Amino acid sequence: MVMAVVFSSPARVVDLPGLRKQWLTPLLVLFCLVAAVPAFADALTASVDRTAISPNESLTLTVRYDGQAIGDPDFSDLERDFRILSNQRQSQLSFGSGANRSYTQWVLTLMPKRTGELVIPSFNFKGQVSDAVPIAVDNSRPAAGNKEPVFVETDVDEKRVYVGQQILLTQRLYTAVNLTDLSVTPLDVGDAQAVKVHETQYQKRINGVDYSVIEIRYALFPDSPGELTIPPARFTGVKPDRADPFAPFGRSFFNRGGKRIVLATEEQRIEVLPKPASLSGPWLPSKGLSLAQRWSHEPGELTVGEPATRSIIISAQGLQGAQLPPLPTETSPELKTYPDQPTIENQTSESGVVGTRIESVALVATRPGKITLPPVTVTWWDTVSNRLRTTELEAVTLNILPAPQSGSTAPSGSAPTITTQTSAGGPSSGYSPLFWAMVASNSVLALATLTFALLWWRQRQITPAKAVETPPDNRASQEKAAFAEVKARQNQALALFRDAILRWSQIYWPEAHPKTLNDIIDLCGDVNLKRHFDTLDRQLYGTGSEQEARASTATIVSLLENLRQQKRRTRQTGQDGLPPLYPDTGQN
Repeated sequence: MVMAVVFSSPARVVDLPGLRKQWLTPLLVLFCLVAAVPAFADALTASVDRTAISPNESLTLTVRYDGQAIGDPDFSDLERDFRILSNQRQSQLSFGSGANRSYTQWVLTLMPKRTGELVIPSFNFKGQVSDAVPIAVDNSRPAAGNKEPVFVETDVDEKRVYVGQQILLTQRLYTAVNLTDLSVTPLDVGDAQAVKVHETQYQKRINGVDYSVIEIRYALFPDSPGELTIPPARFTGVKPDRADPFAPFGRSFFNRGGKRIVLATEEQRIEVLPKPASLSGPWLPSKGLSLAQRWSHEPGELTVGEPATRSIIISAQGLQGAQLPPLPTETSPELKTYPDQPTIENQTSESGVVGTRIESVALVATRPGKITLPPVTVTWWDTVSNRLRTTELEAVTLNILPAPQSGSTAPSGSAPTITTQTSAGGPSSGYSPLFWAMVASNSVLALATLTFALLWWRQRQITPAKAVETPPDNRASQEKAAFAEVKARQNQALALFRDAILRWSQIYWPEAHPKTLNDIIDLCGDVNLKRHFDTLDRQLYGTGSEQEARASTATIVSLLENLRQQKRRTRQTGQDGLPPLYPDTGQN
């Protein structure tokens, strides 16, 4: 049985002079329980809801400590670049046999003091240090000039696009009053596919008035050329009435519901261009496209007759996975191919959609030697520079080793021969003496086999079956070797480093079998690791800085190592943390 205790309060100390004496004992018991909870995995992480804001917008900072927390981190360094609007502390304690956990998090609402590249500093709490978080405060975004207490706005990032190209539509509701029963009509664009990619809430100061902002972002993909009309979105809510000074409790008995308001955004019109007539083949309008591959075995160590799986990953920013075409398959008389069903994935963020298509094929070589797989080439349209580009996966040379020879296998090309001599007094039937000897020996062997089977069957009727002992699991050694490859790849090509992480994760979580970096985050829940994974993916998709991605590789290895140590400590706690079932009472 697990008991969870949750605390949520502003981060301040409250004096309770009127605390009655009879409450002291339960509080002391609870305090002892809190003090007795072992630290499950002490770690300090910092995350934000947005990394790019305007000067009058707020952001939410969440600092989480996975362990026992008495006291608060020192947030005074934040005040160099930010105003702290609110600070709320939340704690949770879980009591269970062998797996006690506790965490505390501080949720702070921050307002920037200036524009430019700001930094949320790292925090040091109980020997744990969080990573610094960069924040871009851009003054170029125009502030809304509406003076109404409630208003809406909508904008698109592109007014002229190609068919199939991503359009980012953003809808915002600004309110300076407390609205209840808020709702918004779902987006329905007949000639385009719509994917909701982001939703957030923040504060913004406009003309000296503080507004709460609800922001919803969609990615649209027009299906056909022509004019695309995006209909208005309707926000509905209830605005409270002003207090009536002559009514009891400030509100009239006959009008307690408030005023229902409906606000509609502006209709948007987009010009959708057709695919250039000079282009043939798949049409892929994207901001960045990458190709990568991974192998179940090293290509230089394949063996005749043994399958090896090659997976080719194509990822495109601003395209859905379903828009990515099948890759060409090369056939070779020296290889047998067994393709698997492709895996289609979509990752969403405030930047839109990143589509991924993974094609896997099992290859079985039929002869030893060297086999060269040709390059894989994908041509796509760069929507940033408006030109045709090509991404290529280099050719791969396979070194096929001969299959190991069994000791009982006869040499190829020669059949075993038996030479016999026939005596003058041999049987007149024409069969040699060797033939009759083989018949007799086979008959004896069959009779012995039948007798043994009968005895075994009778023994099973009277003897209970014994458990078959299996050899020790070698997954731990495989996981250790896979993680050693991760560390070895961190200074090599970033695509190889990413593939090594995925191979290790599939051994570390064999049941879940993660296929993407987001799958790993879903399994471990480490927001700090997610930030570095996103930096790595952005570079591989062609939208990020290679220098930033290189700087993240060492941190990724360190965070994964912490994850492994955390699991090892948990396993040891489960094995060693329970008292013995029959404690020794003495020694003879």
